[in-house]
Amino acid sequence: MILGLTGGYCAGKNLVARLLAERGWAACDVDVLGHAALESRLAETAELLGPGILRPDGSPDRREIGRRVFADPALLARYEAVVHPALFALLDEILRDAGDRDLCLNAAILYKLPQVARCTAVLEVRSPLLARIRRGRARDGLPPGAILDRIRRQRPLWGRRREYPGPVLVLRNSGSEALLARRLDAALERLGRGRPTS
Repeated sequence: MILGLTGGYCAGKNLVARLLAERGWAACDVDVLGHAALESRLAETAELLGPGILRPDGSPDRREIGRRVFADPALLARYEAVVHPALFALLDEILRDAGDRDLCLNAAILYKLPQVARCTAVLEVRSPLLARIRRGRARDGLPPGAILDRIRRQRPLWGRRREYPGPVLVLRNSGSEALLARRLDAALERLGRGRPTS
């Protein structure tokens, strides 16, 4: 089974990915693939955005790239036109090599991926706004305004949910990790992938 996993900024998506790995699922972190795709298209990216997106050692300054492209929707579209084909090709390789294993596609941009159509179902992690702000401050050191801006910028992604033809299961991350794990197990049970009993 291919299971899509998505969620907004600091909703707890990566925690759910870890819980799935503990349950035997193979994981594909699309953010990591995105880094590899950017590396493979670094010259084209620097041509598009300017040499200021490179660190002195020649590596990409992802924070600076994000600052530039997320401030300008037209520039973001041009950036994605450079990097996303490489990302999609890497993702196709992962899916081809997965065979019959249960595989989780962990992606904030899941609904933008053509490969979402290959997912049997999608788990969408949601969490209360105040909890997300607390996590964003603790994890990234961001002020509340910057966190709210990131959350706002992701809003168009959720509008694309309606294009996905399969079931979307909402996983509420609104308590302890143990409670989230129980909710995950219930969702997997609904999908016929419950934990084996000993």
